[in-house]
Amino acid sequence: MKEARIKVGGMNCNHCKINVENRLGKIPGVHIAIADIADGEVTIKGDTINLDQVKNIVEDLGYIYNGEIS
Repeated sequence: MKEARIKVGGMNCNHCKINVENRLGKIPGVHIAIADIADGEVTIKGDTINLDQVKNIVEDLGYIYNGEIS
């Protein structure tokens, strides 16, 4: 299983957390997305992770995609 960690700006409440987790979790190949609003990070796990698609969804939700964490 692959894993990616990304920085997301603008998540500041549990509604934000749930919204991001639910939308990213629906990407084909993604099994789970876990958002940490305190750190502004999202961990994504799955068979395939398309970061372009992740970026588009994060931005469509109104948050700021700040890239992958190494």
